Amino acid sequence: MRFAPFVLATLCVLVLFLGLDRVGVLDEREARDAQVARELIQRREVLTPFYGAQPLYEKPTPAYALEALAYWGEPASPVGSRRLRAGLAVLLVLITGVAGARHFGPRAGIFAAGVLATSVVLPLAARNDGTQLLGSLFAWIGCAGLADVVFGRARGRDLRLVVTYGALAAALVCAGPLTALWPLAGLALYLALARDREDWRRARPLAGLALMLCVALPWYGAMAWRHGADFLARAPFFPYAVGPPMPWLAGAVFAIPFLVAGCFPWSALLPDAMVHAATWWRGRLPLLRVGSAGPELPSAAAVERERREEGAAHFFIACLLAALAPILFYPSRPITAALPAVPAVALLCGRLLDHLFEDPKRLALTLTRAALTLAVAGSVAAFTFVTLATRVSAAAPELRLLGAALLLTCWAPFLADLMRRRRLAALLMGLPVAAGMPIVSLQVLPAMEGWLNTRAAAQALEVAAPPRAALVVTGTPPPSLRFYARHELVVATPGPDALRDHRATDGMTYLAFPPAREREVARGAQTPLEILARTPTLVLARVRVE
Repeated sequence: MRFAPFVLATLCVLVLFLGLDRVGVLDEREARDAQVARELIQRREVLTPFYGAQPLYEKPTPAYALEALAYWGEPASPVGSRRLRAGLAVLLVLITGVAGARHFGPRAGIFAAGVLATSVVLPLAARNDGTQLLGSLFAWIGCAGLADVVFGRARGRDLRLVVTYGALAAALVCAGPLTALWPLAGLALYLALARDREDWRRARPLAGLALMLCVALPWYGAMAWRHGADFLARAPFFPYAVGPPMPWLAGAVFAIPFLVAGCFPWSALLPDAMVHAATWWRGRLPLLRVGSAGPELPSAAAVERERREEGAAHFFIACLLAALAPILFYPSRPITAALPAVPAVALLCGRLLDHLFEDPKRLALTLTRAALTLAVAGSVAAFTFVTLATRVSAAAPELRLLGAALLLTCWAPFLADLMRRRRLAALLMGLPVAAGMPIVSLQVLPAMEGWLNTRAAAQALEVAAPPRAALVVTGTPPPSLRFYARHELVVATPGPDALRDHRATDGMTYLAFPPAREREVARGAQTPLEILARTPTLVLARVRVE
């Protein structure tokens, strides 16, 4: 335990901070957030987020505050923003560890923090979903505060409630109603099943909701007054309010796969960790001897402590379910939408690992099942990456390397368990992400940048086109093209009239289109295309129109 903080810090560096400068902004959410932040700075706007000069009702404006701060100092580089997001991820790891230590013991807290740090969804969110990361951080500060109110000491309860509802108010302002309300829904679910009204009264939910509304209403009210029904129709679905509407049943289908994939590799241990939440760990209780020859029974203080630990585990299961519920309602559902549930998984797995380290023989079968499940899942993932390497020739060596690393690291816990080194096997379960993420950050992402953004095409445009040349884009411009191209983007169907209207000073018209639409663009232009850059996601060309 003495070296645990150094190991945890090393894990965070490996998973979150390596390779931040190796690839440009990613089209999957990161580029759009960066462009919105840039437009907020250029417009000196503090109320309405704009994207492409149009209001964007995807998430609240305060969600872009960290992005705006980062891009104010480094307007052309995503590194500053990525460092801030990685810092938020570290704070979420620490909050999870502190919650685990308070309710399950110091060693369980260290394990819970390590489980979260080596869950694949955390570095994904740190790369491209800072809003969900920020909202999850505030929500879990509130969630940990509610757990302290119910299972902690009465001393200082009022101050904890102020911090709790202040954090949930910040979640409401930064990430929307669903993010702010699921901790209260988790508490309500737990207390309803426990049939405990007294703890519900001690939590003071009505006063907390009033505080949250007082903090959030100024921005929500001003936006409703300025934009009316368009804003109000989107606000309930922050931070994923933009996208084609999908039925709630689709969310129900996505929720569990997102949780399983996001918690990898610890999803192999999750079912047993949830079952173990109902297990009293009597072997570790202080004993109270009854008579000289009578039985040994747990002391009353030990029984009370065990009851509180079990209740906290059940509360975190309720929080896990409540954190997944918003996925039912979001119009668009990235895998990072499952992030709020992952700290609950980490806490449950941390408790199980703590007990496993105390008595490995008692949980040997549980560990064997989890290690075998991880080995099978890792083999499937490795085969998938190797197969993908046959389709993506530019990144084939890197993808094969990643597949090989996954295969070895996912089988390592099973081999250690086979050698009856069960404590070592438990620790090795975090190895796939600890070893895999540096390979992804340093090797795979740079090799696949052409599939992830349009920086190469934008740089070719800057070299070839006159300074004020417009770029005619077929279809929706990728967010990274808006971020990197310093030219006006015109969405139009490439025909002779459109090409003539947007001719540059050098007599050429510049075009950008997806590779699949190249023949359509060539027919519409009615003149040969000069290809300036060709990437897997975008083709840059120019034509001379007489």
